[in-house]
Amino acid sequence: GGKGVLGRAEEAGLRGRKGAMALRINVFIIVLTITQILMILGYSQLTFHDGYGEQQKLDEARQKLKDREDALREPTPAPLESEYGQPDLPFMFDMNMYTYLGMCLTMTYLRKYAYTSLGMSFLMGCLAQEWCCLLLQWIPLGYCSFLKSNFVQVGCPYGSNPDLTQFENFQRARACTCDSLEDKIALNIADFIQGQFGVVAVLVSYGALLGKVNPLQMLIIVICNVAAYCGNKFLSVDYRGGVDNTGSLYTMHIFGAAFGLGCSVVVSGKRPSENPDNEARYQSNNYAILGSLFMFVCYPSFNSYWAPASLRVYVATNTFAALMCGGMFAFIWSNLIYPEGPTVMHLQDGVLAAGVAASTPACMFIPPIFMMLVGAGGTLISALSFRYLQPKINDQDTQGITSLHLLPGLWGALVMEAVTILGIDTQTVTLNNREMLGEIMPHFGEQWSSAATQALILAFALFVGAIAGALTGLLANLTGKVALAGSYSDHVFWIVPDDFTHIGEEGADTKVM
Repeated sequence: GGKGVLGRAEEAGLRGRKGAMALRINVFIIVLTITQILMILGYSQLTFHDGYGEQQKLDEARQKLKDREDALREPTPAPLESEYGQPDLPFMFDMNMYTYLGMCLTMTYLRKYAYTSLGMSFLMGCLAQEWCCLLLQWIPLGYCSFLKSNFVQVGCPYGSNPDLTQFENFQRARACTCDSLEDKIALNIADFIQGQFGVVAVLVSYGALLGKVNPLQMLIIVICNVAAYCGNKFLSVDYRGGVDNTGSLYTMHIFGAAFGLGCSVVVSGKRPSENPDNEARYQSNNYAILGSLFMFVCYPSFNSYWAPASLRVYVATNTFAALMCGGMFAFIWSNLIYPEGPTVMHLQDGVLAAGVAASTPACMFIPPIFMMLVGAGGTLISALSFRYLQPKINDQDTQGITSLHLLPGLWGALVMEAVTILGIDTQTVTLNNREMLGEIMPHFGEQWSSAATQALILAFALFVGAIAGALTGLLANLTGKVALAGSYSDHVFWIVPDDFTHIGEEGADTKVM
């Protein structure tokens, strides 16, 4: 009889655990489903497809018929490639490789967290891209309505008005050409590519949170992260006229790192770095290296997309120069700083830090030799940070985004300050192609405005990122925390193979997804 009572008690406990598991599953799936339905409704009501231009590609039979009809007419110029959106297609492929292959794979270095790293990066990347694509279009439409009402008395055409400042003339010209809130959002491939920069900002932040958040928390973090990213980008670039012509240094690398660290400080449990699963292994490091190689290959395209069309090749060349030098110095610095021998993470992150540091300075007409020094400096800062700073903040920064994104990004921002002061505001140094600076710098020609603006948008990125991250962490904590036993381990969220082992603490078998 006693055994039967015990057996029934065990069955009741098992049913209770299954019920709790089902409840958690339902909450996440319900919230995810509602979110996706709202996205679909938003796209259906607020957007229309504008990806074909005035001409559409036909199937082969209809194209032959059209060709015979056209042969009987007067010859006309061939349609531009831009009418089919073709110039953006290579960027789309490179951006997808950089984001969904490169960054997602770099997350897999933890020895028992590959399923969650890849799964959450992919799922939340899709959500972030949908959300970011809408916000990046909707916010400028609202701002355009404001500009049109603000400059209605000044009017067009677009020639400079001597009674206005350089930046006011820049805004006035924009008011004459932009769409307002009365218009639906015209979506094309460029909008989705630009939305991927918001995805990268989310994945940068996720690097600090690896192993410490559950799926429902991550969904909340993504929604808030993208909203803060778009708001910061608007304040920094559109409203204040800051220069971030790669779309990445201030508004993505620095902001994403600040957001992730601010959030991680709030959501991290007690001493998560002491978990034995918070380590890499040989196999997982191989996948992370592969991800770094994808990012390395796609970095020139990534940095050059936001640049004006006439400067894309220039930016790509400068980025490549910084990456090559960074790759060489990653080995040099790592072996000098680590006499016992560096780890693979130090090398791969050192190389990528060169691309981070070079992002926005690459568009400032700096000769390639100086861009090589920028890349070498970013790599040195990353190596020093991994050696001396990272061990002290492992509880708050799982992947090391401080050493890979934040500090190399601050080095790049310092280079931008030097260039704006010496090459623009004081003209102590003569920059190549100076006559083109007006295309990329809204404050060009206003004494000290460029340097002050760059310093201001750096403060924006750090302040908005950290505060928004901390507030998001407080909101995410309302859904609970991942226990120490569940941190850095796939068995909490997934059905894992029989050969998977975990640290086996109490409650470690309770799944939350």
